[in-house]
Amino acid sequence: MKKRGRTWRCRRRRIQMQQPVNLSSTTGLITLRQWMHKADYHGNHLIPALFTDTGRGLMTLKPLKVDDVIISIPKRLLITTQTTLDSEIGDYIKSCTPKLTPLQVLCIFLMYEKAKGLNSSWHPYISVLPQVYTTPAYFSNEELTSLPRFLSIQAQQQVLTVKGAYEAVADILVTMETMFAFCHGVMGFEEFRWAWFVINTRSVYMKQDVSEFLQPEVNTYALAPLLDLLNHSPTVEVSAAYNKSSQCYEIKTKTPYKKYDQVFICYGPHDNTKLLVEYGFTVPHNPHNVVMFEIDEIIKCLTCQLSSQHSHGALMEKKLQILHSNQMTSDLSYSLDGLSWKLQTVLRILCMDFNELNSWKRILTGGECSKQTELKSKQLANECIQGALNSNQETVQKVRLLPTSQHVDLVLSVCEERKLILESQL
Repeated sequence: MKKRGRTWRCRRRRIQMQQPVNLSSTTGLITLRQWMHKADYHGNHLIPALFTDTGRGLMTLKPLKVDDVIISIPKRLLITTQTTLDSEIGDYIKSCTPKLTPLQVLCIFLMYEKAKGLNSSWHPYISVLPQVYTTPAYFSNEELTSLPRFLSIQAQQQVLTVKGAYEAVADILVTMETMFAFCHGVMGFEEFRWAWFVINTRSVYMKQDVSEFLQPEVNTYALAPLLDLLNHSPTVEVSAAYNKSSQCYEIKTKTPYKKYDQVFICYGPHDNTKLLVEYGFTVPHNPHNVVMFEIDEIIKCLTCQLSSQHSHGALMEKKLQILHSNQMTSDLSYSLDGLSWKLQTVLRILCMDFNELNSWKRILTGGECSKQTELKSKQLANECIQGALNSNQETVQKVRLLPTSQHVDLVLSVCEERKLILESQL
């Protein structure tokens, strides 16, 4: 037998390190699959695996072609508001005044079932759920205060939203602690935050009837065991819906897969900022990444800003009035494809002199501006981009001073993607 050299051994080791690790034999996941099979789940071609690039996900044991059903979860395995209303705490939920929202009901149900531990019929599923999340509401105060403005505003809003959601049901949770001995001490904010993010990061969209016992609002949350191990990819297409005939929630792929591939779903055309805030992860080289500019930031970069000269001030006020009245002060984006039409239009209007501004409407219908205005708008764009680059670098330096954590790595990955976009057109 021919003796293999060091290069061959290194290459083989590298390939082995890149191969997914089968997690089917993990105790918790064995119990989960056994529990699901007892409830008429018959999917055997998807198995849990650990991937080098995404972490835990699902791997297919057979090739999948377009329109194949990736996974089909029976109704009895779905956690919905009806699951809660039919449960042993259903009567209590129905009696709550004011009526609860679907999200509140699901949070309370998850907390209650988790508190029951092994006595919960949902324990095989709950036991394999993440116990903490990497969304901004789990960031430390030091991490939150170090975030760049574009992330900080959304992060702080999330923190306030979760706290407000908890306070809205705090009295109900206290009552449950007195009603059920096993709930004592485990129905507080930490447990509520966990339940809130389980639902908001792992639920599928499933439109359900409005219940007379709940707030009359759209009810679309459903938790589906095992299905929620499918990771997001911005490059795949799927169709997902509840199949009334089969009484299952089904996902069909629009993307073919080879045997042993990781199978993905798509959460939507989200950039990394939204993915980090809403789900707690980012995607390398995300094609939906954009850099958003605020109108105030653009104005600060103008070489001809509001000044003590009345003519400049009056002219700028007129420009801002035009932009505001035409909803042109938000969603000003910049991607690897360049400036969005909206951002280009705003820059051109801001760079117009008094005479040209009188015919600004032609820009909205595809007309051209003067060569001088076009040149000024490109100079202003470069100044805005350079300013954003400088700000991005300051953020990176600030965040790198923080203790190493997954939160820090996620923020740095967003900043790196922003840098790539901003440098692409300079």
